[in-house]
Amino acid sequence: MARASSAGIKVVMITGDYMLTAHAIAKEAGIWHEGDELLTGTTIDELSDDELTERVANASVFARVTPEHKLRIINAYKRRGEIIAMTGDGVNDAPSLVAADLGVAMGKIGTEVAKEAADIVLLDDNFGSIISAVEEGRSIYKTIKKVILYLFSTSLGEVLTITGALLLGYPLPLLAAQIIWLNFVTDGFLDVALAMEPKERGLLSGTFERSNKYIVDGLMVRRMVLMALPMMFGTLFLFQKYFETDMGKAWTISLTLLAVFQWFNAWNCRSESTSFFRMDFLSNKYLLGATAIVISLQMLAVYNPFFQRFLHTVPLGLSEWAMIIGIATSIIGVEEIRKFFYRRGSAVTRQTSVSPYRTV
Repeated sequence: MARASSAGIKVVMITGDYMLTAHAIAKEAGIWHEGDELLTGTTIDELSDDELTERVANASVFARVTPEHKLRIINAYKRRGEIIAMTGDGVNDAPSLVAADLGVAMGKIGTEVAKEAADIVLLDDNFGSIISAVEEGRSIYKTIKKVILYLFSTSLGEVLTITGALLLGYPLPLLAAQIIWLNFVTDGFLDVALAMEPKERGLLSGTFERSNKYIVDGLMVRRMVLMALPMMFGTLFLFQKYFETDMGKAWTISLTLLAVFQWFNAWNCRSESTSFFRMDFLSNKYLLGATAIVISLQMLAVYNPFFQRFLHTVPLGLSEWAMIIGIATSIIGVEEIRKFFYRRGSAVTRQTSVSPYRTV
């Protein structure tokens, strides 16, 4: 119950037992707290739908209820904009399991009717498994957002680079084969490794933001733009220094710089708030391995004659590598500044507001 409370989940008891019995069990289990309201089926019958919608806000125990009462309670919470997860095991629970946003049936003691009506069947009948599933679900949601952020931001950087070159009257800074190399080789290894990111801390804390209707939210869009702009400006800056005298070197530098931007960007996308320099670099060994692989492959693309023939690249010197790495670090700097202000804004928000329960 403590983990559920910290995760922003409000747990209520709906039972056919007498009020005194329900109150005693709910108090011992940590469901009922001082000041909470107890509603009985008789009281619910006397309330209109609007009155019940107001009363359920402070209620944590519903006693002597019928299946019809359960449906009214669920609909009352829905009118308040809550997301409802309903647990049940009996035949009479089937309508409520269907009406809830998420019906959870007991796998051991539950009836077949309840299992068929539910969305999820809990095999161990353990309430703690539900909370663990919430944590795992939040982790999966965050991981999907990280991968999408990485893919969209790097792709946007490439699109802006090519668009900027066309608007400025420059030759194309990337060839078709080089774009394929970036999207399938560099991105291919790094996004799979990013999907293996370990579970974040604090997924069951009040700081976890409720998921939006759209997985690409406003913060992600801002991060994509902030990450893509250094990629565009940095690549065009170096490209214009070389394309008039040595087009082969200009293409090689553009390809390599965008690849290095993507290396750094994959590490940027690991967290929306934690600084790049405060992360545990050894926690995701897959990302470490993928970074080593794409660095090795990029060296082959630049120095191996076979790859040079297909990618139209030429060898680069140490001074050119120094420029490339120096400019590519700008993507870390931009994201570090954003994370700094994001952390400050989040700290102020936590001090001035209290997040309501959003799931019952």
